Amino acid sequence: MRIKASVFLILSFTSVSAQKAVMEINYETKIIQDSIHKSQIHIYSSTLLCNNLESSYSSKEAKAFYNKNSKETIQTSYGGIPKYPKSVSSVYKNKENIIVSMPVGRYIFTYEEPKLKWNILNDRKEIQGFKSRLAKTTTDTGQTFYAWFTDDIAIPDGPFRFKGLSGLVLEVYNKNRTIEIYATDIKKSEELIEPLNYGSDVKTKSKDQFLEARKNYQENPSVYNGNLKLFDEYGNEKTKKMTDRIKSHTTFLD
Repeated sequence: MRIKASVFLILSFTSVSAQKAVMEINYETKIIQDSIHKSQIHIYSSTLLCNNLESSYSSKEAKAFYNKNSKETIQTSYGGIPKYPKSVSSVYKNKENIIVSMPVGRYIFTYEEPKLKWNILNDRKEIQGFKSRLAKTTTDTGQTFYAWFTDDIAIPDGPFRFKGLSGLVLEVYNKNRTIEIYATDIKKSEELIEPLNYGSDVKTKSKDQFLEARKNYQENPSVYNGNLKLFDEYGNEKTKKMTDRIKSHTTFLD
């Protein structure tokens, strides 16, 4: 679509007073889980609501699901129930603080994301009518990302954690192109900016605790699924198979 000019605590989410957005930007994220064969491509749609100081980033399906007004349902023997979103992660920015919520098994972990340090490169191009410049960053987890941003929209925001440049981020990709994010639509908005209300989430003292939990989940998926063992239809345990699959087909956005 063309762009228009060390202890975990499970706590209830505390709401903050909401501000109005000035812009709504829709993004499409493509994640390639198998970088060798370019198979298992997953595509996600997310929306950024932002002004100069505050923003929220999540899928519209997740927002509707947690606000309990989802129109998508699945039929069960107990009747229709809300369909679980394809992506439940979210990012809420308030001034300089970037708060990320990510799933680990059936739990949502919330942590403060370290701010990125950007290097502005000499590359320039026009992205659907916007004059854009290229920037490079290396995350705290050692991944290299590139971002095309435009000063034509002087809002220091972008998808996920890719914020803090002098203008809006329109495209993001990592070094080996297994992750690509593109803005698909930009428009004015006066919608309220609010963090997703998960009802309860696991508040961490640092991002390191989230990374440790995710690593433990990779080693043993049952840990963050209520310690349940996984079986196939014949009664054979398949926890190890799931562990191997998670280890070999995982691409992280951080």
